[in-house]
Amino acid sequence: MNVLIIQPKHPSSVKLYGKCYMSQLTLPVIASQIPEGHDVKIIDENVEPIDFSSEVDLACITTMTPSATRAYEIASDFRNRGVKVLMGGVHVSAVPEEAAKYSDSVVIGESEGLFPTIFEDLKNDELKTYYRLTAKPALKDFPMPKHNLMKNKMYVNIPKVETSRGCPFTCEFCSTTEFFGNKMRYRPVEDVVQEVVELNEDFIFFTDNNIIGSPKYAKELFRQLAIAKPKMNLRWISQCSINFANDEELLRLAAESGCVGMLIGFESLSEDAISSMGKKVNQVKEYESSIKKIHKAGIGIIGCFVLGFDDDDDAVYKKTVKFIRKNNIEMPQLTVLTPFPGTALRTRLEKENRVLHSNWQYYDATHVVFQPKWMTVKELRTLYDWTAKKIYSRLAIYWRVFKSFVRYRSLYKTFVFLQVNTVYKRLWMIGVGDDDQNIKDTAPIVKHPVTVKSKPVKDNLQTNAR
Repeated sequence: MNVLIIQPKHPSSVKLYGKCYMSQLTLPVIASQIPEGHDVKIIDENVEPIDFSSEVDLACITTMTPSATRAYEIASDFRNRGVKVLMGGVHVSAVPEEAAKYSDSVVIGESEGLFPTIFEDLKNDELKTYYRLTAKPALKDFPMPKHNLMKNKMYVNIPKVETSRGCPFTCEFCSTTEFFGNKMRYRPVEDVVQEVVELNEDFIFFTDNNIIGSPKYAKELFRQLAIAKPKMNLRWISQCSINFANDEELLRLAAESGCVGMLIGFESLSEDAISSMGKKVNQVKEYESSIKKIHKAGIGIIGCFVLGFDDDDDAVYKKTVKFIRKNNIEMPQLTVLTPFPGTALRTRLEKENRVLHSNWQYYDATHVVFQPKWMTVKELRTLYDWTAKKIYSRLAIYWRVFKSFVRYRSLYKTFVFLQVNTVYKRLWMIGVGDDDQNIKDTAPIVKHPVTVKSKPVKDNLQTNAR
């Protein structure tokens, strides 16, 4: 059987040096789950077109929310040609009934262990509409992703490796817990290290939502990576919670194993916003001391800040710019609060009649797709743009990168930090040109707009610009 695994084109796909910035780990992971005896190919539409005329028996499409509309177009095209279509992913799992309109079958949640049944049902022409595991899969028998099926030359090659799934936190705006559960599950350390060694790359992104979720596991992983590091001069980045800073041994081991930077969700400088979102691990008053500890260990910070919380006031935007500058956040990521399907945030905003639309291509965290509580949609967009211009100006980026070189005396880290800043700037700029159309398209959809109470945006910006 000819199986095609497809990643639809993302509307906010960013390229550097003419190449896609980063590949998706989901593709080789799915490929590793296909039973033996089938011809498996991977197509990432972000780097190459789909040949709909090729001989395909089963099209497996995985999608995130912004690319969902394109995923449905691809699914419909294949089905019109008599090809069976299987869909999965975080977005599809949140809205399975929607996805079922365009596919023959939908995988809800994680897929490990489901494919033997799916292929047997397909063989017997008994394909079910929905497939779902009764329990979260253990990762001790995690098959090695088939990285060899990826066209790595088409990417600024940053291979991805997964060590764990799940998250103990229940942030209102995040779908991780809904998809992976709130109990952490881990791959055996030796399996992770084996995959890293087999990849034989000098830079890796560990995709875990919180790689230090279990400090004991993380420390053993870092020790083993440090042993393997000299063979490939390994450097890596990942994601973690801010309490990473509270364990000196963990910081030291991470640095020794090649950690260049950590993505940390500061989310907001408002204590009220942090409390409302349910991220108890974040203590705003400890942010600055935590940053100093991480920098002292020689590790850069990708600092994530979300704009548009109900508890944000006009001062948050100016405070965010000042905070990033003062604390030398090497790689700041600015996004707009987005009610993704499957999140508690979306459920709440739907009840409050504040979700503007479900035009998924705008759900990329750089467009405003909900009615803010204390300002208009355009005012939030304007404040977001003002903040981003301050952070992503050419001078601001070069100054951050220069200071990071002075701090770390590492050309390698400086180059990585410059790349990440460039990517985040381009992601923001994608939404600048077409957000007026997004707002125009969606304004009539809101039947009962929330009462708006705010000062004119012009006044806000004049105040914040000082």
